[in-house]
Amino acid sequence: MFFQRKGEEILSPLSGQIVSVTEVESPIFSGKVVGDGVAVEPYFQNDDLVLSPVSGMISMVAVQKHAYGITTFDGIEILIHIGLGTVSLDGNGFTPLVKEGDKVEQGMPLCRVNWSTLTENGCKTTTPVLITSVSIDKVKRLTLNLGPARAGETTCMFYLKNK
Repeated sequence: MFFQRKGEEILSPLSGQIVSVTEVESPIFSGKVVGDGVAVEPYFQNDDLVLSPVSGMISMVAVQKHAYGITTFDGIEILIHIGLGTVSLDGNGFTPLVKEGDKVEQGMPLCRVNWSTLTENGCKTTTPVLITSVSIDKVKRLTLNLGPARAGETTCMFYLKNK
């Protein structure tokens, strides 16, 4: 376990390099308009599954299948946005494995991704993982764990919720 204090761990949904969201090429993400957190630069050689970083309920599956919202059991909204520019794919390259209203456990598969479809269509594979701007005010402290990550094993963020 990366952190020893009482709080909540958010696991990396992909194997890859974790960077701060401020390093993402999109100003919507780097400017923290959508929320605060990290992004994963996936290794993706043999890994086509995106895993749930938290336990909770699926609150949103984008029509284009590229983004997933999860509300944790303590009320924090997490967004996983697979790739950059992926809205334009209109769902091509994504196979959802969950639907809105499903309960998920940390590490469960959310989606299968064909990374070649993304790269062949000029999309970036960078995948932001955020505590949404709606929920960030509920967080007392957010700690990022940057560096290499294994999907479903490495903590990418840790948060303490306001009382």
